[in-house]
Amino acid sequence: MNIRHAAAFALVGWYLMLPLRKGTTVLVDAPIASWKHVDSFDSASECRDAALDFGSRAKKLFGANGDYTTVNQWNLYQCIASDDPRLKR
Repeated sequence: MNIRHAAAFALVGWYLMLPLRKGTTVLVDAPIASWKHVDSFDSASECRDAALDFGSRAKKLFGANGDYTTVNQWNLYQCIASDDPRLKR
């Protein structure tokens, strides 16, 4: 791998994305570009770990309150590379 490729690889970040919701419906079929950007990370594993942590907390907090739409929304998270073409509108 040459330096230019290594530099380009190092610039790729990861976005924790959640699908949008309308009332009690999670819009899982909406384009990724329209999903909610929750946070940014340096690696896919950091993103996934954070998503699992947030999801666990959401299940405890929102599930206890009967808000299963939010719990379902977190279950459908995706970690998307910042250079993913699906993020282009």
